[in-house]
Amino acid sequence: MLGMTGYSFKENYLSEVYFSTEVKSVNHRFLDINVAMPYFLNSLELKVRDYIKKRLCRGKVDVSIHIKVKEGGCAVNVDLNAAKQYYDALTSVISTLNIKDEVKLFHLTKFDDIFIVDKKRDYSEYWDDIERSLDYNIAQILEMKRAEGDRTKKDLFNIIDSIRDDIKTIKEKTPELERYLYDTIKNKIQEMLGDKVDEVRILNEVGALVSRSCINEEIERLQIHIDQFISISNEDFEVGKRLDFICQEMHREINTIGSKIFDAVLTGNVISIKNSIEKIREQIRNIE
Repeated sequence: MLGMTGYSFKENYLSEVYFSTEVKSVNHRFLDINVAMPYFLNSLELKVRDYIKKRLCRGKVDVSIHIKVKEGGCAVNVDLNAAKQYYDALTSVISTLNIKDEVKLFHLTKFDDIFIVDKKRDYSEYWDDIERSLDYNIAQILEMKRAEGDRTKKDLFNIIDSIRDDIKTIKEKTPELERYLYDTIKNKIQEMLGDKVDEVRILNEVGALVSRSCINEEIERLQIHIDQFISISNEDFEVGKRLDFICQEMHREINTIGSKIFDAVLTGNVISIKNSIEKIREQIRNIE
């Protein structure tokens, strides 16, 4: 069982390039990947997304990659033709408007198309280094996810123990309730009809009514779901959605049990189980 929360940051220094990778994961119903990187790394975005999809199954995952080129890592070119045209145009404005000024170098630096920074390096060649850095990030995040998952599993098993206690109470009381129901219905029929109805027929009719109120099957299925829940919880990956489905089935069974039980004390146990299932569903929202 893994949680969905984790964070990792790593800096890397190569011969001419410094780069860092940062990965953050938080709770989300599905796997939602956001990648932030410089425009000249756009060709690597699909690789980053595929990498994350292979290692994480659920959660909102933010991946940031930053690269800084050291001195000598880029070339600066000057478009002298464009510079001359800008110079002539500014000189014309000064002359025409009779401005007491002259064209200086800092005026020309305002125009981006004069000085062209050419980052010639093919940054896709650094994918192997970036992948190793992401390996470090994911390893740290998985460690955090396991720790969170272990804590959550402990809480879930405590809740399951509480549900089992309530089921045990219901099971122990069920024969007594069935007997009470049987005797009550039988006595009421005899009070209304006296000796006019055959005893065997009364017993058959009362037995049928009691049978419709039997909850043994529902309790058995509820216990099966609990065993499935425990089994899935002990797995490592992609358990959250399956546990949520098991909770839906558990909720269906306890609703049926609640509709058949008329004893006030056991109704309290039914409500307790429903509350426990809701607590479980809240917890598994944090599970991958």
